[in-house]
Amino acid sequence: MKIISRPALWGTVLFIMCAAPRPVAPFWTDSPLLWQERYFFDALLQARDRMARISSDPAMIPVLKAIANQAAQQVANLRQIESYVKTQQENLSYAFDQKDPGESLETIAANFETLGKGSDQIRNNLYYLTARCRMASSQALPDHEMYEASLLIIGQIQQLQLSLNAAYLNMVEARKIIYDNNWAADKHFRQRADLLLRSIVRIQDSVFSVYNAAYELSLRSR
Repeated sequence: MKIISRPALWGTVLFIMCAAPRPVAPFWTDSPLLWQERYFFDALLQARDRMARISSDPAMIPVLKAIANQAAQQVANLRQIESYVKTQQENLSYAFDQKDPGESLETIAANFETLGKGSDQIRNNLYYLTARCRMASSQALPDHEMYEASLLIIGQIQQLQLSLNAAYLNMVEARKIIYDNNWAADKHFRQRADLLLRSIVRIQDSVFSVYNAAYELSLRSR
């Protein structure tokens, strides 16, 4: 996915292609897994569940550290989106200073669509991390190392919330610039901006979800 930013060169518009935030690699290929994540059903599933209430999975600590790392990746992705949304404010100001901003607005509209897809991917990734945290919570036992790992996850989620707040404020400001220049922006362009704002807002539900799961995990392992 590519994002376009604006410097001016000899009075012409030159948009620079930048690498956009990429979704993390599939979680099941690059991190340790709990047995519950490896076996969705087998003849010993009920026995495994009973055993989980007595002793935690041997991979529990590595899994929790991997979840914290994956949460940190989402923080990095969201910070990129925050930065690119901020850049769109500059692009919009430059575009609306032109007599015919049509071509520039088409480029910005494509950026909005790309950023919206990136936001949706972060939301999906956070829901997956929620499932992992809840699965780990079902096996959590009072353990200092496990508790410390759960706090690492919570710390990353707090950073995620700060980045989400900044991305939201930047997009609200960009949207204001668009609606202040209705003479140049058609309804389709305004809709692209509204859809991106909605995608950013929808991340909030997944942040709440993964935070609650991580908090429950910390209580069980305390």
